[in-house]
Amino acid sequence: MNLEKFIPKKNIIMLTSREKQHALKELVTEIQNLGLIKNKDRYYAQIVHRESLENTGIGNGLAIPHARTESVQSFISVIGICENPIDYQSMDNKPVKYIMLSIFPTAKSTKYLYFIGMMARIFNIKDNEKFLSGVPSPDELFHFLNEQCTQYFNSLSKQGSFSDKKGELAGIPSSDLDLMIRLDRLYNLYDELNSPALMQKIQELKKLIDNRLLTYYERMIKKKNNPFAVVEKNNCTGCHMGIPPVNIKKIHDRDGIQVCTYCGRFLIML
Repeated sequence: MNLEKFIPKKNIIMLTSREKQHALKELVTEIQNLGLIKNKDRYYAQIVHRESLENTGIGNGLAIPHARTESVQSFISVIGICENPIDYQSMDNKPVKYIMLSIFPTAKSTKYLYFIGMMARIFNIKDNEKFLSGVPSPDELFHFLNEQCTQYFNSLSKQGSFSDKKGELAGIPSSDLDLMIRLDRLYNLYDELNSPALMQKIQELKKLIDNRLLTYYERMIKKKNNPFAVVEKNNCTGCHMGIPPVNIKKIHDRDGIQVCTYCGRFLIML
């Protein structure tokens, strides 16, 4: 999968700001300069408010500030490269070098969660530290992330097959899948940071998710590293098998949670 599915090359910029709030304002201003929003001050206020509720410095030099709002119709994201690392009070207490700011409507929540989950894993890979610790140009970062994105996407199909009774998920709202993707991201962060605060967030989030979905997810992760698969050209990217049109429509309409008939992965349409 090409990174442009999530963020165009022109949406990666160098940041001149040396402080967190100034950097956030610089990124929101860039989004307006790209013609993607109007009234940048309103969106800046939403992002700062969201940041006040939960710091989005997730570690490994990456921060993911965001705002979910119905005043936009599409998924918008920009990445800022900090020439001078910014004190962001991140989970691992390390300064931030890359700020990925996103604005999106509720209908694009799954796409956002998949994106940040993928990015978090890319930044967690030890072999990527050398490149990410430098100060790449926007063009260099785009090509690097695009290559990593493709490798991540292709790796979904390298896991063993799995079959299960998808009927046990009937009646669970599609919004629970959004929560499940977020839970998966928190689990991956916890494996790296072993933070009691993260485990508390995990336990609180699990209370909001249908127990049938949690049970299914736990069985899936025992079988493969990634229990999610994207729908591309009406095929599951996990096992490359075709998905029936009726299921494609349900995924598009967010009509419940759909899993692949062949490999059992949760199906996501970006």
